Amino acid sequence: MRIVFDIGGSVLVPENPDIDFIKEIAYQLTKVSEDHEVAVVVGGGKLARKYIEVAEKFNSSETFKDFIGIQITRANAMLLIAALREKAYPVVVEDFWEAWKAVQLKKIPVMGGTHPGHTTDAVAALLAEFLKADLLVVITNVDGVYTADPKKDPTAKKIKKMKPEELLEIVGKGIEKAGSSSVIDPLAAKIIARSGIKTIVIGKEDAKDLFRVIKGDHNGTTIEP
Repeated sequence: MRIVFDIGGSVLVPENPDIDFIKEIAYQLTKVSEDHEVAVVVGGGKLARKYIEVAEKFNSSETFKDFIGIQITRANAMLLIAALREKAYPVVVEDFWEAWKAVQLKKIPVMGGTHPGHTTDAVAALLAEFLKADLLVVITNVDGVYTADPKKDPTAKKIKKMKPEELLEIVGKGIEKAGSSSVIDPLAAKIIARSGIKTIVIGKEDAKDLFRVIKGDHNGTTIEP
């Protein structure tokens, strides 16, 4: 099975790099890669948003701020590459062709952002589509897809199973700006819908046992046609 993992920056680097979790997720990815082909996309998280907020003070354009965010995602990706050691492709992958080559070499390609206007969620969904992956696993600081933002709405309920069209209804109303954060952004949701790729959204605890997750045993949300 070919699997793309989308790891939120807020999971890897909540305030400072979570060294224990980075070690754990690197171990989990290495073990999964023994039986499956694995590719990874890493987000920017709070650190990216902090830099973007500062750039806002200088009236930077959204595109310029996106470029700042891309640099932070790639720095986070380098931390994961360091933890994966020889199992990782040795540099941050910047395009899908290079990711494909890395997979053929039996290495784990790790990407950050690629182009302005594309969140790392969108990059992960596009990479999964490009690689014809069997599964996309989104690891975020929310343990699944809810009917509303559970941090703002105490009545929000987790959805265990849903179709891509339902995901689009929930997330497809916002306008994506540099540094914006949601469980899955609208562009990624559209790519998931058009590609029909099975997607699992999980939180940090589930990520500590990825073998169980890819078999469908998790506390998150499963999205499939």
